[in-house]
Amino acid sequence: MIKLFKRTKLQSCCMILLALLIIGTVMSNNTKSSASSTAPYLIKVNRYMNCITIYKKDKTGEYTVPYKAMACSTGGANTLLGTYKTPAKFRWKLLMGDVWGQYSTRIKGGILFHSVWYYKQDPSTLSAVQFNKLGTTASHGCIRLSVVDAKWIYDNCPLGTTVIIYDSKDPGPLGKPEAMKMPTSSGWDPTDPLSNNPWANKSPSIAGATNRTIKYGSKVNVLSGVSAKSSTGYSITGLIQVSGTVNTRKAGTYKVTYEVTEASGKSAKRTVTYKVLRDDRKPTLTGIKNRLVNGTVTINRALAIKGVTAKFDGKVLSDNRIKVTFTKASANKYIVTYHVVVSNGNSVTKKSTIVVDKTAPVLHGIKNKMVSGETDVTRTYALKGVTATDNGKTLSQSKIKVAISYVEDHWNIVYKITDNAGNVTKKTAKFTVIDGAVIYGVKNQTVTSDVVVDEEFAMNGVTGYIDAVNATDKIKVTISELVDNQYTITYSLTDNGGYEETAEAVITVKPSVVIKGATDRVISSATPLTKEIALQGVTATEGSDDVTDSIEVTISDLVDNKYTVTYTVVDSNGYAVETKVVFTVVSQ
Repeated sequence: MIKLFKRTKLQSCCMILLALLIIGTVMSNNTKSSASSTAPYLIKVNRYMNCITIYKKDKTGEYTVPYKAMACSTGGANTLLGTYKTPAKFRWKLLMGDVWGQYSTRIKGGILFHSVWYYKQDPSTLSAVQFNKLGTTASHGCIRLSVVDAKWIYDNCPLGTTVIIYDSKDPGPLGKPEAMKMPTSSGWDPTDPLSNNPWANKSPSIAGATNRTIKYGSKVNVLSGVSAKSSTGYSITGLIQVSGTVNTRKAGTYKVTYEVTEASGKSAKRTVTYKVLRDDRKPTLTGIKNRLVNGTVTINRALAIKGVTAKFDGKVLSDNRIKVTFTKASANKYIVTYHVVVSNGNSVTKKSTIVVDKTAPVLHGIKNKMVSGETDVTRTYALKGVTATDNGKTLSQSKIKVAISYVEDHWNIVYKITDNAGNVTKKTAKFTVIDGAVIYGVKNQTVTSDVVVDEEFAMNGVTGYIDAVNATDKIKVTISELVDNQYTITYSLTDNGGYEETAEAVITVKPSVVIKGATDRVISSATPLTKEIALQGVTATEGSDDVTDSIEVTISDLVDNKYTVTYTVVDSNGYAVETKVVFTVVSQ
């Protein structure tokens, strides 16, 4: 702790005299350089960045040429900003805290350039901890440097050299050098040029720089795996400089030199050889596959290169670079050959097959059904008993697509299957919904007279269902008497609830007799119409038999000068055939 007190005027004068006395004593005990009338360099100290840039004169005598950069440790706010001229130098200088500094150059008052401090006036008693702070704010106001940098200012910047102390986030035109590090077990500044410095026979080293063989066109990072250490054993990999280039797109041998220089000025250098092999890159073909197509597909180049990609050196080639040839192996099989050649002469060839399948798959077991209103018609229900085959092989039922829709009183079921070649088969089934009793197949018919109309005839093609269960055997059939050559057949079916469903069919019997020559005529009023006249030219046959004699003639009364004549013949089965004509009477 510092105790503050108010000085009197006399005390102040005494303090000034005491300070002058001390300075004089110190200067008398240390070597002081004489002032120079000219200064070859300008020193600029970036207090904020703890970095020094040395400038030399340009052709006009102005300090515009950046010459050298140094890492330092300033005292932050304790290092005063401004422009100064160096007034004195000291080979060894006693510093604040009873410590020592080498190669000191005064800037102003108690602010000096000097080495990192020593516990004694002995180069083996350096504070390694403070040395490792170089490049950061660490001093009480002075500007600390490594010995090599402090000595350079001491040796090369005469008294009267201008020093500018400023703040900036830009370290300067040469950047900020990487400060050297050292182990805390040592008391020697590794940059000290004294011959008895134990670091004097230590040098930086480069590791990992070896001769390498590189594939043509590959990416190469010449710094990959390469590292460097300072003479004190710390990493200075970031300081490695590389000269020489490697062109991986030209086969040959290339020399690459690695060099690293540490803050002490010591350096290491290593040259290695990179051998780039000849270009053995080959193109690639991807997306080639065997194809199975149906008969509608055209076998051509467009089909063959669909989805196929050719690449070389990581770049996609134009489809035009792919040569495609077809060889017909059989009636339905083609061998496709793909070939690509690239600029270095290397090539790639691949093959695939295209098989043409013209046979569509087959759906089995699809049929119309009767279902009750309570039946849940789902995909699973619709597929009961349904199978599919393709070219003799059974296909998975999962490949069958089923579309179900309800229309009025039935379900429409559409089955569809597509084989691997794209051939499609579609079938439709009708599931009729039945609630109660239903009779199907009842219809009116016309038959010849030789047909026996009985129950067996009546049930031909007729089915019956009760709640979608076949009940044909429960249908009752009633056949009427023949009236006007017609039978009326009545069908009835009673459901489980006692409801009776009925249906009727009319069976018209067509007699086997044919009457010919019966036509309308005109007769004279002078000639009475008789049966004999009416039968003139009229005949009747039954099969190959002449049954004209069986014709019965009925003549109506004269009405409006017209007679209606009816010809009737009964065939051998008892069915009558009747034909009517008109005789018109005219006056003579």
